[in-house]
Formats: sequence, C-alpha cells, structure tokens
Amino acid sequence: MLIRLVRVLLILVLAVFAVSSIVGIATPETGVVEKAVLVALFVGCVFAAAQVTNLAARLQQRVPRH
Repeated sequence: MLIRLVRVLLILVLAVFAVSSIVGIATPETGVVEKAVLVALFVGCVFAAAQVTNLAARLQQRVPRH
C-alpha cells in the first residue's frame, strides 16, 4: 500500500512539472532556447514517470503480502 501511495505521489509531481513545461512552451514570450529546455524537461518527466512505475512494480513483487 505504501509503495502505491509513493508511486502515485511521484507521478503526480512529475505530471505537474510536465503540464507546467507545456504551459511554458505555449507562452509566446518563451524563446527558442527556453522552449528546447522545456521540451527536454517534458521528455525527462515522461521518462521518469515510466521508471517510477517500473520500479514500483518490481518493489511490489518483492514485498510479501500478509
């Protein structure tokens, strides 16, 4: 149960970062270099969310259920 809670919280934090980077990309005042950094941040958030999900699944398999 604790593993699921941590996984959900981490994914929510990553989703907030991803959405904020999309908002930053859509802002007309954002320059080209900033947009490139925000795209890289978005890709990093998606990759990190996948890694969190995989790690949580492996941890849940290792933890014995009562």
